[in-house]
Amino acid sequence: MPHNNETHNEHRQYQSHSRATRPKANSNWQSTRTRRQATSQPGESFQYSRHAHRYAARERELRNKKRARVAALSCVAIIALCALCFGAVKALNTATSAKDPLGNEQQTQQSTTYTKEEQTTSQSDDDPGDIVIGVNGDTDTYMLRGEEYIEGGAHAASPSHGVLTPAIEINGSVDPNTAGDYIVTYTASDSEGHTAKAERIVHVVDTMDTMKTGVPVLMYHYVYDADNPPSDLNGNWILDTKVDEHMQYLNDNGFYYPSFPEVQAFIEGKHSLPAKSVVLTFDDGEDGTLGFLDALSSKHRIPVTSFMICSDQTAAANKVAKYASPYVQFESHSISMHQPGGTIGHGGRISAMTKDEILNDLRDSAAIVGSGQAFAYPFGDTTPDGQEAVSEAGLNCAFTTKNDWCYIGDDVTALNRVRISGEYSIDSFVYLVNEQ
Repeated sequence: MPHNNETHNEHRQYQSHSRATRPKANSNWQSTRTRRQATSQPGESFQYSRHAHRYAARERELRNKKRARVAALSCVAIIALCALCFGAVKALNTATSAKDPLGNEQQTQQSTTYTKEEQTTSQSDDDPGDIVIGVNGDTDTYMLRGEEYIEGGAHAASPSHGVLTPAIEINGSVDPNTAGDYIVTYTASDSEGHTAKAERIVHVVDTMDTMKTGVPVLMYHYVYDADNPPSDLNGNWILDTKVDEHMQYLNDNGFYYPSFPEVQAFIEGKHSLPAKSVVLTFDDGEDGTLGFLDALSSKHRIPVTSFMICSDQTAAANKVAKYASPYVQFESHSISMHQPGGTIGHGGRISAMTKDEILNDLRDSAAIVGSGQAFAYPFGDTTPDGQEAVSEAGLNCAFTTKNDWCYIGDDVTALNRVRISGEYSIDSFVYLVNEQ
């Protein structure tokens, strides 16, 4: 990914330095999601009085007149209803539009408040309890006809039962050789019989614009609001309003959000990604940041990944349950590697560990967060033993802090990421996420 001088200087100014602990940013966000809202005006109530008459002929005459009046009013009501429906359709068609990954116009949905329980119950007639389930990557998955379908999986957790991801059941099939839309369903259940479901729509298409050289995997760290800035404000911190602006830009311009299995297959030259693909990651799992991620990702319906430091295993597991979100996937930032003690790079402990120690760390931390698709090397430091351990652990991707795109042909055990600094302008962000 070529960089202009301004952007390049920004990148060099802010090198990656993940920290195990940070002052907590306070979040008063209320989670929101977008949904279409249809409103209708209540119809007026009409009453018709009867009058008794002495003569039968007059009675028949009045009845005939009343029937004619009722018929006329019925016609008016039907016409009014048709006008109302037409107006509603017109309103929807004139809504602000965005583009899907194929460049087609799609409606931007109105925002409204929601609870996680509302979000999950809307996906299933079963009682979800407090289970939160979400699809990894884009819920609208696009693939070229004739290529292999890449299953991205899903994630699930609940405050009362913890991580439920390993027990998720996947149902549905995709015919990669026949164009059309297919539904894959993910079901998570807890020990009390609660069940929650999520769906992925897989669009098998004959043609689509694709990424040509690589894909940007964005690396954020900590999010804060202007009313509660951190005491050590630096490039690793970014305003919530800037993240909101980034996400709005991505959705307005039809970006696609691939899962890590899709990224791996793309980098290995086995799979195509829609043009304007991007992955959003946030390092460390800081409490305040997780609150913002739940709110912002739900508002924009953009999947993000939080790489969790698991040195305090109980605390990390509690965070996964507490901040469970349909749009936040938790992955490992290691248990013991996020501390000094090494001799390479930034001095992370990985260089002082054996391959087996690294492998055990990867497996144990994956169990804590409930997923083993991706890994972020603490401080960006890696070793041959570390990369070999990533392969043996079965991870799809592992990321350093080298500031660049992930390119086709790169080693998936040590991929680049694009640093997003709180000091970057929106113009720099636009430049960084678009293929040149």
